[in-house]
Amino acid sequence: MERESTSSMSIPNSSEDKTSREIELLDADGGNLSVPASCVSTSNARNQSSEPGVLFNREPQTTKEEYMWSCARESPGRPVEVFIDTSTLQTQVASLRIWNWNADASRDTTSVKDVRVYTGPSTSPVFHSPIGKDRSRCTCYKKVKRGVSSLFTWYGRFVGRHPVPFIVSSILVFGGLGAGLVTLDTESDMETVYFPKNSRAIKDRQIVRDTFPDTNNVSYNAFSQNDVDEAVALLFRSKGGDIFNTSHLTEIENIVNRVKAVTATSGGHTLAFGDVCARSSSQCAVDGEYVLSTSFQTELAARRVTYPYWSTAGGNRAVFTAISGATTQTGGVLTSATVLKISFKLTAGSEAWQRKFLTLAAGLDPVYMEVTYETPDSLSEELDKSTSGDIWLFSLTITIMLTYASIVTAGGNPVSTRAVLATGGVLAAGLGILGSMGLLSLCGVKYVNIVGVIPFLIIGIGVDDMFLLMSSWSETLGLTQLTVPARVGETFAKAGIGITITSLTDFLAFCIGTTSVFRSVTNFSLYAGVAVLFCYVCNATLFGGCLALHGRRVYSSRHFYTCRTTKPRDKLIAEDNRSKCFAVCCGGTIPDKERADESICEKLPRLFLPKVFLSRVVRIVIAFGFLGYLAAAIYGVVHLKQGLVLQDLVLESSYYHRFLERNDEYFPTRLPVGFIVNEKIEYAGSEGITFQELLQKARGDSMIDPSFERCWLSSYKNSTAFDASSPKKFVSNLVLFLATAKEFQPDVIFDSSQTEILASRCFVMSEPIREQYAQADLMVRMRDLADASPLPVFAYHSAFVAYEQFLAVLPATLQMVGCAVAVMFVVTFIFLPHPLMVFLVTLTIIMILVGIFGFMYYWDISLSSITMIHLVMSVGFSVDFSAHVCAAYLVSNAGTRQARAHDAITHAAGPILNGAVSTLLGVILLVFSDSYIFTSFFNIMFLVIVFGMLHAVFFLPLVLSLVGPQSQTSSEQTSNVSLCCGSPSTKVAPSSTFVNGVFKD
Repeated sequence: MERESTSSMSIPNSSEDKTSREIELLDADGGNLSVPASCVSTSNARNQSSEPGVLFNREPQTTKEEYMWSCARESPGRPVEVFIDTSTLQTQVASLRIWNWNADASRDTTSVKDVRVYTGPSTSPVFHSPIGKDRSRCTCYKKVKRGVSSLFTWYGRFVGRHPVPFIVSSILVFGGLGAGLVTLDTESDMETVYFPKNSRAIKDRQIVRDTFPDTNNVSYNAFSQNDVDEAVALLFRSKGGDIFNTSHLTEIENIVNRVKAVTATSGGHTLAFGDVCARSSSQCAVDGEYVLSTSFQTELAARRVTYPYWSTAGGNRAVFTAISGATTQTGGVLTSATVLKISFKLTAGSEAWQRKFLTLAAGLDPVYMEVTYETPDSLSEELDKSTSGDIWLFSLTITIMLTYASIVTAGGNPVSTRAVLATGGVLAAGLGILGSMGLLSLCGVKYVNIVGVIPFLIIGIGVDDMFLLMSSWSETLGLTQLTVPARVGETFAKAGIGITITSLTDFLAFCIGTTSVFRSVTNFSLYAGVAVLFCYVCNATLFGGCLALHGRRVYSSRHFYTCRTTKPRDKLIAEDNRSKCFAVCCGGTIPDKERADESICEKLPRLFLPKVFLSRVVRIVIAFGFLGYLAAAIYGVVHLKQGLVLQDLVLESSYYHRFLERNDEYFPTRLPVGFIVNEKIEYAGSEGITFQELLQKARGDSMIDPSFERCWLSSYKNSTAFDASSPKKFVSNLVLFLATAKEFQPDVIFDSSQTEILASRCFVMSEPIREQYAQADLMVRMRDLADASPLPVFAYHSAFVAYEQFLAVLPATLQMVGCAVAVMFVVTFIFLPHPLMVFLVTLTIIMILVGIFGFMYYWDISLSSITMIHLVMSVGFSVDFSAHVCAAYLVSNAGTRQARAHDAITHAAGPILNGAVSTLLGVILLVFSDSYIFTSFFNIMFLVIVFGMLHAVFFLPLVLSLVGPQSQTSSEQTSNVSLCCGSPSTKVAPSSTFVNGVFKD
């Protein structure tokens, strides 16, 4: 037998020990070679379970001892040797994979203790490793990783052999899906997008709509509105002096007349104000116009006008809805004011007229007054402007990402550099965004304003995955014998699990978001979830193909820019007489060392952070720092505000923002809360008394004006028409009463014969409420009163639909975040099947979430339907950061907890920091946006990235160094032994590399 052409495996063991082996010979592409039984022989082996040839030609990775080849030693002092004659093989052996199996932890004398591999008669082995029994649970993770990695290896090799079809098909498929954007439909209605679906207020409103007809076309009444008032408003504030001065009133009257003269064209018809206005007593309803009348001015001069209510022949008038900045005398007598609001009440179908009104209002420049204005659609329209105006930032973001990715990957020399390859990663992310937006547009999912941040988010996620793949590619450079397809396969084997975990966790977090009661969160989650999925596919296909083409260029020694074959720099200077500058710019070599193409940006975190972590002082500072962080976060959580402040949604430069500021300052909300009885009750008897007692209890609430009640029943009882001698007489006289008290007609619904009352409503008025959170509290308190009543009654105001968000946002957020954490727990257990690691990842997620919730308070960000999805999304990002560190810790073969934590930082710091920076760069330009949606997204993303990175790089390694699982050598190992020329390189169990006699992680 020719020893020069053989490999031998030396297994020293105790006397009579049995061994079990499986060996694979691999070619340059990683494929298995068939070894004839005649080429295999043994030495110092007896009682062999079968011919030694079965070591090479049976299914690998079996764990059943009866299927293993085993033997005993003839001479206890010598090892068992297995010889392989490779001279007869048609294909050169590139590497050797050894599967080792140890029978049982209690049978330490019946197991393999040591493996040595020789490639010839030399006394020095190319590989030598002791093998022990692992009693920790880390093996489970390695088994999972090995199984998944084998799938990625196969896929990567396939892409490496056929890169162009993968690139072209990705561009065609996802670019074609992007054409679906032509069908994009938007949704900007505030109620539909930002208020909870199917809320109690929406259901109550439907009852009110079905019960009480809309009479705005003939008999407008401010109290009897089933829906939010349709009106355009002008708010006048005096620049100096009393607004009731003749000069001020004349100027206001001229502007009012100009508004009334506005006309518009719709559907070929001319619309005047009289065609679109709500009417009362056949006149257009204009609230506040009475101030301009001669009768009001006469009464004002006679000191007979009182504030906030003015008793007139037609009943009490709520003066506070039109006049503010009032000065009063004893008894509430109004003497002067500085602010007047005039509201022009409208009916449905007035959109064209509203646009003409806006044109007129924008051109107003009165002498004595400051004017602000609004329309019913102002909020939706201005919200669209605030988000669509910043889309240009995305093009600048693409430029920044391309520049950053090129700089970070510009290591090595003009042959090995990956600077141009980075463009493929950015393109892959862009295609994923384009394809997802187009597909969902085709499916009819409407675009909502918050979806505008998705491109900024996904471009960062995509580039993060690209960095993971590039880092893994750099780790393969020391395996010089690999072909390009095998190298791409090895790259995907290393990075596949990482990018799968990050994409899967983000995707699942968005899937949970689709269950939200808020349409904005649902639609955002749909767009973002599909974008994450498509970005993952594009990285696996398009960027994988680009990686293979990059490998072909590198290993044919071609320049990264010109793609022309080049020489090493020293040869260009010595042989071609080129200048040093030319040699530096144009010369390069094929990399033959691990990470030879990395830049300082990729190397620095791995070199710096582990050294910092070794300092005991730094570890103490980290521990106290996180305690302080938790204390500050918990304080913020306790004081966090809830609900969406509508004023925040529009630009500060918007006309509507100025109106909201003035309106909130001078006209705090006063709600006429209706108590609706929607079934038949006996109003003439005890149930009528109970109804009035309910209104009395409501007026006794601290948030309700005790002096105001608007109720047909009370007025009827105080009239001469009242007769409760019988139910029939009660109703018949009520009909007569309502014929004169027309303001109550919309509040009582009779049957067709007008002999029974089918439904009715009465109103109380709230005190002035400035805080939206207090408005929601009012809604809850009035509902509680109604629900406690034995009557079939409920409390309602059209604004309750908006206030529902204050009640729904916290439970919905906690529910979705809780579900997301539970799902991440399961995902973590699948990919990191070690109980302590699952617990630490979950603990880290919770700590990061507490920090985000808490620090939202310090940045004055409320918990709302906009910020809710950011919090759900943060769960996925938190897993991304922590999983990298825990996985690196588990595969470390270091002997102590602190050493394993050191290895974890060394392995994960670079990808984590570069991924964090790339994600942050993806959203950094949003800080310059004027849109609340964009800026709040940036603020929360900043918290997610910073807290996630700090927990992964500092908190987790600190905890793992104290309580992490101990390391022992794995009981089931694979060793890939290079047999080609050059330095032998061996990958063991499966993350240690054996180079020149030294194990490296």
